[in-house]
Amino acid sequence: MALEQKLSFHKKDILITLSRYAQTAAKQLNTPLIIEIQIYFSCLLGKRLAFYSDSEISGVQIIEAGLFTELLNSSKRLTNNIYVRFNTVMTKTCSVSDYSGPPPVSDFKIANQKPYVPNWLDIDFKNDLWAGEYGWNNSDKSYSNTKQIRSSAQKA
Repeated sequence: MALEQKLSFHKKDILITLSRYAQTAAKQLNTPLIIEIQIYFSCLLGKRLAFYSDSEISGVQIIEAGLFTELLNSSKRLTNNIYVRFNTVMTKTCSVSDYSGPPPVSDFKIANQKPYVPNWLDIDFKNDLWAGEYGWNNSDKSYSNTKQIRSSAQKA
């Protein structure tokens, strides 16, 4: 049975569903995992989920301890070792060249972030990787359109 829990970001609740596979995988984590909901401003608007840790987790981007602590402090606890945060980001350039991994981004602060906060987030663990989708009340949950960010950017 899936676990459902609400977390609030910018005075708006997100209903978060953790699949039973994700619940099992979460219990086996030896280190915290941060799942970051990103509203991605670039040439086009995009939806992304970034997965961060300061230790080795398959398919998760490792970030240095200081930055990880900073992100963890601005996250909300979902389970004993899974944390969720919301962030708006913007590409540093609107490049037409390809990147291996996500392009470099910077935080993009918006005065009123509440309208950008999704209504739901579904987290799963399949094929030995953390995965997820998020959307708003009128989003089609059967349509997979959230990019999964698992590594650092490198020019291709």
